[in-house]
Amino acid sequence: MPVRHLDAYLADCQQVHTLPLSALTETRLGIDASLYLSRLLQNPTTREPFLTATGGLPLSLTQRIETDLRILEKLRIKPVFVFPGLAPNSAKKGGGAGKYPNQAVHFSPLVNASQFDMMRARSEAWDLYEKGKVSEATAAFEAKPASHVVQWDLWRAVLRIFRHRNVDFMIAPYTATAQLIYLYKHPKAYVHSIWGATETLLYNGVDKLILSVTFSSQTFTYCTKSAILAEMSLSPTQFLDVGILAGFDDLIAPPFPPTQNDMTLKPVLDMVKFYKSGHAAASAFFHDHQVKSTQYIDTFARARAVITFALVLSSDGVVVPLPLTQIPPTPPTPAKNASDPSAPPPVATAADIPQDLHEIFTHRLPDEVYYYLSRGLVSPQPLNWLTSGHISEPPPLDNGENQEYRRFVKEVISEGATCPRAVSLALLSSAINSWWAGRKITSSYWYDAGVPPQPGRHDKLVPHSGKDTLMQIERCVAWWNVPCFIVEEELRRQNSSTIDFQLCLGATSQEKLAARTRAKPSQTHPLDKKDEVVANVIWRFLELRGFLVSTTHMHTPLGRAMYSSSKASRVNDKFQEPLYLFLELVRAGVMHGNLWSGRAYSGGPSFGDDAEKRSMLLVMRVLSIVPLNFKQEPWKGPLSRELLVFNSFLHSLSRSLRSLVELTSMNMLLRGDARRARDDLLDVALSLPFQADVNTGFGILGKTYLDALVALKGGRVEESEKDTDEVKDAKEQALGICDDNFDNVKYPRYEVERGFRFWDAAYAAIKSLEAANEAVSPELVVEFDAAQAWLHPMRP
Repeated sequence: MPVRHLDAYLADCQQVHTLPLSALTETRLGIDASLYLSRLLQNPTTREPFLTATGGLPLSLTQRIETDLRILEKLRIKPVFVFPGLAPNSAKKGGGAGKYPNQAVHFSPLVNASQFDMMRARSEAWDLYEKGKVSEATAAFEAKPASHVVQWDLWRAVLRIFRHRNVDFMIAPYTATAQLIYLYKHPKAYVHSIWGATETLLYNGVDKLILSVTFSSQTFTYCTKSAILAEMSLSPTQFLDVGILAGFDDLIAPPFPPTQNDMTLKPVLDMVKFYKSGHAAASAFFHDHQVKSTQYIDTFARARAVITFALVLSSDGVVVPLPLTQIPPTPPTPAKNASDPSAPPPVATAADIPQDLHEIFTHRLPDEVYYYLSRGLVSPQPLNWLTSGHISEPPPLDNGENQEYRRFVKEVISEGATCPRAVSLALLSSAINSWWAGRKITSSYWYDAGVPPQPGRHDKLVPHSGKDTLMQIERCVAWWNVPCFIVEEELRRQNSSTIDFQLCLGATSQEKLAARTRAKPSQTHPLDKKDEVVANVIWRFLELRGFLVSTTHMHTPLGRAMYSSSKASRVNDKFQEPLYLFLELVRAGVMHGNLWSGRAYSGGPSFGDDAEKRSMLLVMRVLSIVPLNFKQEPWKGPLSRELLVFNSFLHSLSRSLRSLVELTSMNMLLRGDARRARDDLLDVALSLPFQADVNTGFGILGKTYLDALVALKGGRVEESEKDTDEVKDAKEQALGICDDNFDNVKYPRYEVERGFRFWDAAYAAIKSLEAANEAVSPELVVEFDAAQAWLHPMRP
């Protein structure tokens, strides 16, 4: 993160220099991946204004990253991207009102002011759009186009690009900056230069820092720390204090309260020069109300420790403090006296490292976990839940104003014994040190801001160590050890080349086939090949989610519904994951055509009576589960607030299921059920389901076609009219309207037809569940039957 006001100070003092990018030819460039992605998302020339209005991931992200990588490749510059890992503990337990949402504090984290601002800004933007002020609404949406994006939601798409283009990367155990400095200072010089935020200058070991890269002009800017210190007349220690007091990360180093409203760096500089150190400066304001209420002096000391004793993953695969890795190039010569300026800096030893670093960072996880994190097998989010002891649920893009979504994230996603988050945490904590299994993990939600949780209230605890959750895991992991030869036989038998839901369900579709999959894991013969690992992860996942019976490995009604529907679908339609998500939403009771909390949002059904609108709404929601085939450019079509509300359910579900499937794979490795020393961890991760989020596009496309058809026809199409020339002409014109209004969609008319094929698959799954009298209510079946009768004559 940049130090507040330091970039402006460097520019004013002419400490920023420019060179052609070709100056880095034949070198390895270490890149702070978080900084790089932030600048991509916020760049005025490339940002996507409607991202907060459609959900999903940036549509042009892949193209922009590949363009940058091609430029580096042409210049023979080898990039090495480093992503940030776990969040350090940044607030004292029980200290204050819980300013830091990742920490296990005694009070429920408050939704901070920036979140309230974003919620208000989104509401105002929608109000403008609904009043027909499209240009003003666009500007309002564009003000913070990607402020909601959690970067690890982008990582799968980014890492897939890196895998395809053979780009080096790693995920740091904690801060990316410290890991970059380790790579830079390593005797093997894993990187020759660093592109990072000005926070990097606060660490020892880096003199020149690349501040920005302009790929269009193929230039970069840089600064030199020694020149900056000379300009400021500060020692390196004082410069570190200036950076902390100015603030560079609200979770680690928030700005010093007495100077937080200043617009330049000068007040902080003058303060440190006057008091000689940052601690003395902060102590001088001890009686200031804000300094006392925020316990800033303690925060200052903690921020100093985060930088001074930063934890990194060494080349030996061990997480160690950065000072212990920095070996001087030549043996130090004893100085004549301690004040000798020619004396080399003292070499840090283990005795110099504080014994309570777990209070600053987190309690230590096994080094193996940090390694799996570093290679992209898992994202930091579920690990943060465990280390912080807290899950904080932010408001969704629609602001989460309906009660159905609030119930969904609490009871379906987080706090039940079989909820994805609870099971994910149980898979992790049960496979490492037993101390973690007893760690209490609480949850808080944006709508509970300011309400202190009561330790005795079970609805606020995530039951990852509950008896029911642990028994479910033990039953699952005990009998899944399907060897490679069975996986290969199934690939041949089913004429498939992909390990996916359909293959795994097909391998358990008959009693004889399912019996072959029941085998206990072997420590002496663990699963070895990537396909073995991926298949067994998916099988375990399906059992954990109730799609397979634990005792027989046969299909449950949900498994039968999914298998029969996906088997009847076209392979190229890619309906497996959307169909799985559809069935999860049906089971959760949120897949219907009713209004959310009785409120009709904009962008919903436009024509017909109440029954027709319910059918239309149900069709729109079903279609919006499917990813559209987009061109790599920003969204240009109409918007739907109604579908954005539904997308919040979809986003929360798919992200929690992704965490579950990741930790299922990690649990398998930690238990020794699969070979642990392997170099294909990223390949495993990229072969697992739920790689990316879907936006509202398909539902909007389907609504546009249906609205156009009804308008052109002058009403709904009856079954008896569907083959008339008038209706056929109206359908063709409606498809033409879709072609004209969705420039960034590949072949809109064919996508409309593909969307209705997904409706067929979803409807078939509903009828399968109805036949089994399982997971679906009679009322929902009636809704789907009515929607099917309404939709059938209107399809192209």
